[in-house]
Amino acid sequence: MGSGQSARKITINNEEIGVIGISESVVDRLVQKVNESPATSKVRSSTLTESPSTTAVSPQFYQSGDTPVNSESVTCQHLTMSALKMQQQKEQELRNLDNYWRQRLWNLEQTHAKLNDILKTEYQKATEEIYINAKKGISIEDAVQPCKGTSDKVLACYQENPKEILKCSSLVDEFSNCVDKRRAQVIAEQC
Repeated sequence: MGSGQSARKITINNEEIGVIGISESVVDRLVQKVNESPATSKVRSSTLTESPSTTAVSPQFYQSGDTPVNSESVTCQHLTMSALKMQQQKEQELRNLDNYWRQRLWNLEQTHAKLNDILKTEYQKATEEIYINAKKGISIEDAVQPCKGTSDKVLACYQENPKEILKCSSLVDEFSNCVDKRRAQVIAEQC
């Protein structure tokens, strides 16, 4: 009962990929180390030349060189600038994606418009062709369904024998032969 150690489990919820969250205490320690490192090096160099009581930390100047800024505020500004930079990068990515999808949608609309134009012209050609053929005259045999009698016989056989369709095979063969003859006749007339 207590002889085995239970396994420890650590669960880390990473809500934002690529961003590491740190606590305030870690930020304070980092800021403190940044503040101490230049001060301690200056103190060490000045202790060799001056007494420790007269050593003063000179204010650091920001990049513009105009105003003295405490190193703590420089670090915070650096952190703020990096967060601002990240936000600007994300906004730029969103703008780029938005532009990409707008362009893609516009391309699709143009493609569909071209296809619609092609379909309209093809439809107009087909209707003109039908009207031209109608003026030439269409025979009654072409307008009537070929092999109508055998087709009716096959349909009646299937209705009488819905579960025994092999009984209708001879009628199906007769219908198939009739259709083949009619097809050959139409092809011969066109040639």
